[in-house]
Amino acid sequence: MAENEANKTPARPACCAAPDGGKAPLGAMFLRSFFLQAAWNYERFQNFGFCFALEPALRRFYPDPERLKEARRRHLQIVNTQPYMASFVLGNVARLEESAAAAADPAPALKSMAGVKQALATSFAAIGDRIFWGRLKPMTAEICLLVWAAGGFYGWLFPEMDAPVSVWLLMAGPLAGILVYSAVSVYTRWRGLEAGYRCGGSPNCALDAANWPRHIKLLSAAGFVMALALAMISFGVLAGASCLSCSPGRAALKIALPVAVLGLHRLCRAAGKSVFFAVGVVLAASLLVFSIFGVEPFRLYL
Repeated sequence: MAENEANKTPARPACCAAPDGGKAPLGAMFLRSFFLQAAWNYERFQNFGFCFALEPALRRFYPDPERLKEARRRHLQIVNTQPYMASFVLGNVARLEESAAAAADPAPALKSMAGVKQALATSFAAIGDRIFWGRLKPMTAEICLLVWAAGGFYGWLFPEMDAPVSVWLLMAGPLAGILVYSAVSVYTRWRGLEAGYRCGGSPNCALDAANWPRHIKLLSAAGFVMALALAMISFGVLAGASCLSCSPGRAALKIALPVAVLGLHRLCRAAGKSVFFAVGVVLAASLLVFSIFGVEPFRLYL
């Protein structure tokens, strides 16, 4: 009997006990993460939303009301990160709180928490801004226009167009862009929460969850391909509408010039040059082509 008692694992104090096995309720945190910016404010930014999303985990880890109040106060400090990438930070902080609640001395985990939280919020904000604001958001408009073009609607190109257009086609364009954007953002929220919780405790936790530079490059390439397709469709339609009796060579020139501009811009950016450098190259090349071949751009398109 004495041997069995000795082999028993010492129980944690009641104030530190975590019901349901102590695991963070990721499902509840995931749903609450959609309200991260519901109480955005100029003083502490996303602090209310972050604390609200973390609340299910805090309630599970700290059944003692006093410790729960302390944990809430910890997460009402300044938080500011990219909304869709915030789940990486949430998962990490949830694991840190779990470790602090289970430890006999929570001081080490609590001491590192603020620094880890800030480091991850800054890192994922930079990644998320480039992926979502810089690439996916503009791509939603490109997807919309491509769907409309595929359905034969060119009212976005010819505002005076009188041809009847299906309401379903008009709705399909924006919905396609929104669905693509939403699918990526929702997947990132859930994937980030899992990854952050799995490796919680490190200031570079989950930064290797994906090959971020490669994803950014692929999104840049996809955006460029869609922009190129839109340019070719737009100028092709414009050339057909305004050049019904002109020669095939003149029509091809109308399409080739904007495609060449996009190509020069892409080459400059791929070489690491700034947007202003790319604009300068395009202007210089345009002046050279127009002077050598005697092309008058305004007469070419108008």
